[in-house]
Amino acid sequence: MNLNFEDESKKERKRQLIKEAIRWAIEIGIVIFSAFLIVYFFISRVVMLGGSMENTLTNGQEVIVNKAAYLVLSPSRYDVIAFYQTDEEKTTEDDLITFRRVIGLPGERVQIKEGAVYINGEKLNEKYDITPMESGGLAGNEIVLGEEEYFVLGDNRNDSEDSRFRSFGNVMKENIIGRAIFKMDPFSMIGEPSIES
Repeated sequence: MNLNFEDESKKERKRQLIKEAIRWAIEIGIVIFSAFLIVYFFISRVVMLGGSMENTLTNGQEVIVNKAAYLVLSPSRYDVIAFYQTDEEKTTEDDLITFRRVIGLPGERVQIKEGAVYINGEKLNEKYDITPMESGGLAGNEIVLGEEEYFVLGDNRNDSEDSRFRSFGNVMKENIIGRAIFKMDPFSMIGEPSIES
């Protein structure tokens, strides 16, 4: 009788261990699957091409883009955004993704004079050292942004193709992929530019 009780007790412990192992395996599977979904649908790893964003981003540097950043909110001034320049590029490879910094927001009036940016007639007091722009391009005359348009500049302002030029233009909201949040090697958050004046 005592032996049967011990056997039953061992079997019960075995069943409990198996149940516990299955529960852990399911939980780990859910975590891995959730992480996969987040990375696949909401995070993208893109390579920066060109020197327009130096010294914030350098040519060949890998950048982590949060594709969910603007599902509810809109881009803010100074965000570094990843985008396609035209609708035709949306279905192509990641090497056509461009990075620039948001300077002008929808509905604003943007002008560049004497090397500085003016928003709605007020000089934009940027908190970091930016080399004065040698050319205002199209923004030498005031530009009025549409409801879905963003005026963007490269951080390397005297060696950047950006919204100042007709070939580049303003960025439409529908072409924005997401916000650049991290740069790799060295790994760090992307914030305000670190440019020597």
